[in-house]
Amino acid sequence: MDLLVDARLELERFGEQLSSSNPELYRHLALYLQVLRQGLLNSLQQACFHVSTQIDPQRYLQLSQRRRQHLHLRLISLASRASSLLTVEQLCQLANQMHKNRLRSHRNRQQRLFEALQGQGTNDGQISSQGHGNSLNPSFRPPEGSVNLGLALPLGRNFLGETGLAALMPSEGVDRLRSDGPQEDELPVIDQPGALEAMAAVFSEAFSSFDDSPEAITPWDGGQLPVNPATLLRWLEGYERALVQRLRNLSHAVNVELLRQEVTSSLLPVSLLDAVLQGQMDPLTAPANVLRLQLPLMAEDSAPSMESVAVLLRLADLEQDQPKLRTCRSRLQQHRQEVRRMAQQYRRLERRVQALEAEKLWLQDISTAKNS
Repeated sequence: MDLLVDARLELERFGEQLSSSNPELYRHLALYLQVLRQGLLNSLQQACFHVSTQIDPQRYLQLSQRRRQHLHLRLISLASRASSLLTVEQLCQLANQMHKNRLRSHRNRQQRLFEALQGQGTNDGQISSQGHGNSLNPSFRPPEGSVNLGLALPLGRNFLGETGLAALMPSEGVDRLRSDGPQEDELPVIDQPGALEAMAAVFSEAFSSFDDSPEAITPWDGGQLPVNPATLLRWLEGYERALVQRLRNLSHAVNVELLRQEVTSSLLPVSLLDAVLQGQMDPLTAPANVLRLQLPLMAEDSAPSMESVAVLLRLADLEQDQPKLRTCRSRLQQHRQEVRRMAQQYRRLERRVQALEAEKLWLQDISTAKNS
């Protein structure tokens, strides 16, 4: 099994290579955050300047000097507080918390669906049994282990509703199901009263194989950069999401303060800010770090509408205004592309090692069966 030994050594070399390059990656991450902290207050003040003086300047003019001074002091305080949280260590903790919250929410959705399946199956079985017994003899009870042919409707293809199996599976399992699983027209129609309980048990056993427990070890638990390329790529993705959320939290706090001081007349909910950041909504043209939305979102042409403006700090806008930040981003992108390339090679090599180990185990089992 020289091939297996060589493949394992190759996997170890990936870890050694990352161990030597991770310190440089950490320096790039820390430098990016340092430059971001230095220009954060200026970018925030520019966005608030546009909202206060270009949208509805009359509101700002009506403020007393004390309230105007309080507003500017609050902006400085909010930016300073957010800057203290823009460190690699703080973002790692936030990424870890966000990951566990998603897993916990996913587990809760799975549990609710399992309970719905089991409850519906129990109700169908009772209705089936009662209907059969009442039609012949109200006091009739079938022997234990008997099969009841009820009059309930058979289980259709949409028994899980519109969400289907995707609501039961982790995000990485949905693509696998869509690519490997049967198509919709191949799904059989199940007409047994206890099919829902059995199917729920099968789903529970199948999905328990996914390591998505909130208490499981995450890439951000170790306190240092992972030496596994695939894990490091996940670490970078979670780190980026945590950075975006930290800026979104600052933006929401600033919008609340602008509304409290009556500089603006409306407050966009956090869900809309997230939708814009995730590309689910197309905002109107606006200056950097300023969000303009036409409300209501689904209004007809003849229906009255209004325009809502808010502060939304975005990495793309911040990097566009700060050349140093763009330079740091380009370095991070180069390092990330290298990590992605290594992760692809690592996964292929890891599957190769698993195949070789399975072959080795198969040959051992064959030899043992012959000798016995």
